[in-house]
Amino acid sequence: MTTNREATIASLDKHTIQQICGAATYKRGEAYLRLGHILSMKRELDGQSYRANVKGNQFKRYEVEITFEQDGRVKASCECTSYNSQTYCKHVAAVLLSLVNHKETETTTEQPTITERDTQLTKQVMHLFDRALNRQSEHPDEQVERDDEDTELLNIEFTCKLLKGYSNSPMFAMMMKVGSSRLYIVQRMKDFLRNIDSSTPMVFAKHFTYDPQEHRFRDADLQLIKLMIEAMYAEEIYKDLFHSFSSYSHREERIMMIPPPIWDKMAPLFNQVNIAFEEKPGVLHRMELMEGSLPITVQLDKAGEDGYQLAIDGLKNSLFLDNYRIAAVGGLLYKAEPEQLRRFAELKRMFHYEQDTRLLISTDQIEPFIDRVVRGLKQVVDVEISPQIADRIVNPPLKAHMYLDFIDNKLLAKLEYNYDDIVITPLPQSHIQSSRSDVLLMRDIEREHRIMSLIERSAFKFNGKDVYLDQEDDIYDFLYGTLPQLENDVDIYATAAVNAVMGTIEYRPKARLDVDIGTNWLEVSFDMEGMDEAEIQKLLRNLVEKKKYYRTADGAFLSLEQDNFREINRLFEELDLRRPEMNGNRLRMPAVRSFQLMDQFGKASGVQLGKTLRKLWDDLRNPDNLDFEVPASLETILRDYQKYGYQWLKTLSHYGLGGILADDMGLGKTIQSIVYIVSETEGSTEESLAQRAPVLIVCPASLIYNWAREFQRFAPQLRVVVAAGDREERSELMADFQGADVWITSYPLLRRDIESYEQQHFRTLFLDEAQAIKNYASLTAHAVRRLQATQRFALTGTPIENTIDELWSIFEAIFPGLFSGKKAFSELPREKIARIVKPFILRRLKRDVLKELPDKIESVQPSELSTEQKALYLAYLEKLQSDVVHDLAHGGFQKSRMKILAGLTRLRQLCCHPGLFVSGYEGTSGKLDQLMEIVDECQGSGKRMLIFSQFTSMLDIIRKELDQRERSYFYLDGSTPALTRVEMSGQFNEGERDIFLISLKAGGTGLNLIGADTVVLYDLWWNPAVEQQAADRAHRIGQKNVVQVIRLVAQGTIEEKMLELQQRKKDLIEEVIQPGDAAISTLTEADIRELLEI
Repeated sequence: MTTNREATIASLDKHTIQQICGAATYKRGEAYLRLGHILSMKRELDGQSYRANVKGNQFKRYEVEITFEQDGRVKASCECTSYNSQTYCKHVAAVLLSLVNHKETETTTEQPTITERDTQLTKQVMHLFDRALNRQSEHPDEQVERDDEDTELLNIEFTCKLLKGYSNSPMFAMMMKVGSSRLYIVQRMKDFLRNIDSSTPMVFAKHFTYDPQEHRFRDADLQLIKLMIEAMYAEEIYKDLFHSFSSYSHREERIMMIPPPIWDKMAPLFNQVNIAFEEKPGVLHRMELMEGSLPITVQLDKAGEDGYQLAIDGLKNSLFLDNYRIAAVGGLLYKAEPEQLRRFAELKRMFHYEQDTRLLISTDQIEPFIDRVVRGLKQVVDVEISPQIADRIVNPPLKAHMYLDFIDNKLLAKLEYNYDDIVITPLPQSHIQSSRSDVLLMRDIEREHRIMSLIERSAFKFNGKDVYLDQEDDIYDFLYGTLPQLENDVDIYATAAVNAVMGTIEYRPKARLDVDIGTNWLEVSFDMEGMDEAEIQKLLRNLVEKKKYYRTADGAFLSLEQDNFREINRLFEELDLRRPEMNGNRLRMPAVRSFQLMDQFGKASGVQLGKTLRKLWDDLRNPDNLDFEVPASLETILRDYQKYGYQWLKTLSHYGLGGILADDMGLGKTIQSIVYIVSETEGSTEESLAQRAPVLIVCPASLIYNWAREFQRFAPQLRVVVAAGDREERSELMADFQGADVWITSYPLLRRDIESYEQQHFRTLFLDEAQAIKNYASLTAHAVRRLQATQRFALTGTPIENTIDELWSIFEAIFPGLFSGKKAFSELPREKIARIVKPFILRRLKRDVLKELPDKIESVQPSELSTEQKALYLAYLEKLQSDVVHDLAHGGFQKSRMKILAGLTRLRQLCCHPGLFVSGYEGTSGKLDQLMEIVDECQGSGKRMLIFSQFTSMLDIIRKELDQRERSYFYLDGSTPALTRVEMSGQFNEGERDIFLISLKAGGTGLNLIGADTVVLYDLWWNPAVEQQAADRAHRIGQKNVVQVIRLVAQGTIEEKMLELQQRKKDLIEEVIQPGDAAISTLTEADIRELLEI
């Protein structure tokens, strides 16, 4: 489309553009130009025409053409839908502003003067590209260093120092000399490293200045320098990790401490650079990391008739750095394992005050000394053993034997280690029997230690003669726990008495379960062949008390941990049985406990299910079994899945059970509930209705009239009372509860009127949007639990919003007794919770049951922060990161949580519009500009919109923008009265106005806005379930059009991190309630650190 306006290229200025485009379009064009939306612009050969490509919303591109006619008129065209014959669009405005800026630059910029510096710089740039082209053509696969003609190659000499302190572990540090013909000591190491990192020159002497533009380093030198820079920047972290680092790091400005992790990265470079090792001041050695035995001499020899001597040479002049896995010996560095280095360091400490490093060993000590010390030394150094000693050393295999007997209720044990003809009895004290006194036995210490470690777990006693166990628990633990493990290393010899006490009879317990619908009891009976009822009762008590064994009448230990008892144990665990519930070999408990066992025991198991119990479970799994008739007046309006929901409600009611109808938003939880209520009253006479207890519906205040309207529409025959108004009006209404079939009140009003409600018994209680009672300790949840009702149902699409405890709180209100206390519930595995609640939560998603419902297309549209907005965001982010690091370190997460969340809210507000908390802000918002683009495009293509924001102050800013553009809209927030909400919803659905601004918290539930086909979520909420509810105000039954849901996310900000976090945290509800799209919204310390990248 093309339009003519009065303007010439010569007379074109910003004032003219504002006149011909309008103030709003001019402002949008300015934002487009500033955000770089003009992708390209070309001047045609005639000199009077310009063609530009402009980036629009949703990644679209539009071609704009501007022509300045000879008669002084300007002709413009654009491909976008917003362009029309009456006004220019924002894309044309942006191109015109670009032309003005270009013209101003051409006319106001002074002609530059070319200096000698420019000439030389130009030559260098050309030479740079000449060399680059030559290298690419001659050596395309080689990496070539910069030419010596261009930059000078600097020489570096590294010196690795070993810093030693009296009380601190030794540490390595690095020094440097740098220069060309002459090397200069780097006096201020950290300054030099920072300058290299920032490409900044540094003066060394009169005749030498390091200049990154003139100097270069060899690749290996540069890699080593970069590692030193890494160590410098991570210095604070290493001070916490290595105590010595803090002590040494401020000694000299000429050194850079090298912590062990950096040393490991440096080591492969040492043979590629010029580096020396300074063992002590002035004593330099060639730097090389050696492998193999340390050059420490160790000799073991006889010392007189009755002793031995270990001589160590080279220990005193050695240093052992276990953190570095390095030993410094005689000016050389050797690699070794940390454990061995720590032993040598301790050995050196032991000899610190001795005149020499010789150790005299007595004859009694020589065997274990050779076995332990000499064996360990040989792993690191060469040990010379004199022939007099070596010829006496023997190393036969170990054969271990244990002898067990059971006498007078005591388990007696004897352990022997056999090394050929040498027998060692280690218990209670080591005793050696040998016919040879001239040998030095090398014992299998590792295996002996493994055996003794197992035996020491048992509480063996010694009475001067025998080693024994006399406590039942200790005997059982040894026989059934320790003994099987010992058999891997020890040959066991047990007497007949021991075998008898371990038992030979195999018992197979059986359990039978059934329910008595009349008394509402679950009955469990037990049987075990070969055991009478009295003994079965004792055994069951042991099971309930979670004992590991049972002593049978003949004294044998019967392990309750064996496979035969596994299912009975599991049954007791699932039922969470207590001892007082035991009565002989039978148990009785409330029937509700049986639901913890559903689908847990197969036909072939030791647990048999009675006929009544099987039918109860089958009916709950298949609500259609009982085939309740749908009221004739409503049957034709119900969809199949809604009829199934009705059957589910009726089945639970038939068995006196409660449940949660958790259908996706928009699937008709209200109509399913109304059909159930009608079925409960249908066929009753007016007299019987008057005597029947009424139904109570509790819902958010914003929905009470929605419910009343739905009853009027689908069940006008019922007497429905909305208990609203002031206290006097409500009191007058509640004076006669029997005067209505259905009562409707809100959660806030229920709290105020609970004294009246708790005195009335209700037939059925419905809790709509039951997440209102997710906090068990809240006044609302407490009030709901005080209500008396035969049947209780909850309606909510999000039974879990933040934590799984919320599900427990809802069930405590609608199905008390299904779970035990909150603490026990929180300790249950998620899969067990999911299994227990499965029959009592019905959840269907729109995509599964409404095949005819138009698609919902969800997209994330990135928006760029404006220049002013970005500067504010980055400054606040940096401050918040610093504050959070400090607060977490000093106050901890829990104490700092509210302050941190407030800071995160500020960041999110900056993403929306800095004006939300920066007073006097006059800049723009990239996201607001993007929203207005979407509004224009939707309006141009006949689409109708819902715009959600959690910040009412942001909605106020959007309202001002819409007012400026003369766009009509509806507005709803928490202050909008309930009746007004209903009226506005109806007007919008009938086609009045095309935009509806809604507060996320106030309008995310209870609204039917199928008149919209586009939903914009202006800002992210921590819990995507809330966003999903908002989007489903439009995507629900009755919608005829495809619904597009657009999330606006500021690029490179916390909003992107929030999006990632939401995606990861969607697992909880899917673990417990299948299927589902909700997710938790609580933030952990790890989440905070990820969001702020700290």
